[in-house]
Amino acid sequence: MEKKEYLNEENYQRSNKKLKTVGKVLLIAGIVIMIISFILIVLSFMGFGNTTISSIGNESFSNGAMQKTASGMLGSFGLFALGGFMSTTGFALTAVGGVIMAIAHKREIAAYTTQQMMPIAQEGIEKMTPTIGNAAGEIAKGISKGIKEGLQDEEK
Repeated sequence: MEKKEYLNEENYQRSNKKLKTVGKVLLIAGIVIMIISFILIVLSFMGFGNTTISSIGNESFSNGAMQKTASGMLGSFGLFALGGFMSTTGFALTAVGGVIMAIAHKREIAAYTTQQMMPIAQEGIEKMTPTIGNAAGEIAKGISKGIKEGLQDEEK
C-alpha cells in the first residue's frame, strides 16, 4: 500500500488552482444571475404599470380587456417571482464563490498579516527580554537558595 503525502507544495498548488477556478466561476455565475434577476424585476414593474394603465384607458371593460389585463398582470408577477428567485440564487452563488476565493487566498492573507505584525512583535520581544531575563534570574536564585538550604538541612 502506497503512502500518500498530503503536505507537499505540488498538491497545494494543484488544489489551490482548482479552488480559485471554482471560486471565480461561482462568483461570475452569481453576478450574472443577479444582473439578469434585476432586469427581470425591472421589466416586471414596467409591464405591470403598462397593463394597469392600458386597462384604465379602456372605457369599456369588455371580457377581452379584462383578460388582457389579467394575463399582463400575471405575466408581470411571474417575471417578478422569477426575478426574486434568481436574485436569491445569484446572491447565494456569489457568497459561496466569495468564501471559496477567501479560502483559496488564505495563505497569501496570512503571509501579509505576518509581514504587518512582525516588526511590532520584534519590538515587543526586545523590550520584554530584559524584564523576563531579570525575572528568570531571580527565580534561579530562589531555586538555588532552596537547594542549598535543603542540603544544609540534610547535613544536620
